[in-house]
Amino acid sequence: MSTTKSSRREFCIHACEAVSLVSLGAVLGSCGGSPNSPSGNAPALQTINGTVASGAVNVTIDAASPLATVGASALVQSSSGSFLVSRSAQDAFVAVTAICTHEQCTVTGFQNQRYVCPCHGSEYTTTGSVAKGPAVLSLRQFTTRFASPVLTIALS
Repeated sequence: MSTTKSSRREFCIHACEAVSLVSLGAVLGSCGGSPNSPSGNAPALQTINGTVASGAVNVTIDAASPLATVGASALVQSSSGSFLVSRSAQDAFVAVTAICTHEQCTVTGFQNQRYVCPCHGSEYTTTGSVAKGPAVLSLRQFTTRFASPVLTIALS
């Protein structure tokens, strides 16, 4: 009887270990990467530096800027954070945080009018809405103002 009890106990232990390993493999496989290993190959956005003053990020938009034409997008970096900026009309811009809502990677890719996270492939529209997961939350949008040639992104 003792041998049967022992065998049954060992079987249960091994079965639980096997189920745990299979479950762990499924969870890890669903992410498809890590913050240090890009999973996508979308072209990288051009980067612009912004300056911080009075609770806002200011960016000069001139003829040489990657944001000079309607439909263009760029990654704006500043001491207050990184922003994805797209030019939606001649005098209008949309700015969203560049931090992916899935695992806080910096979104750097842009393809087919979508921002693409290099870590796990989440895609966002130029207004910050999720177009493709694994992210489920939209990117935070910021108020912008354009007084040629300066784009102002309000931080509050």
